[in-house]
Amino acid sequence: MRTAAEYLRSKPHARASTLAFIERRNAVVEQLKRETEAARTPTRKSIIGRFMPWFGRRA
Repeated sequence: MRTAAEYLRSKPHARASTLAFIERRNAVVEQLKRETEAARTPTRKSIIGRFMPWFGRRA
């Protein structure tokens, strides 16, 4: 993801509104990533894996 500083390096005469949009976009993307990570339910082991751990390691 490009930051406003990277964009400004490549386009030194960039508009302030463009830089503000990039900053807002990056902030929203990070917030959504945090929310989806927090909403993800932890994976559970199956009943067989939990009560019979030796079952999956048979030859």
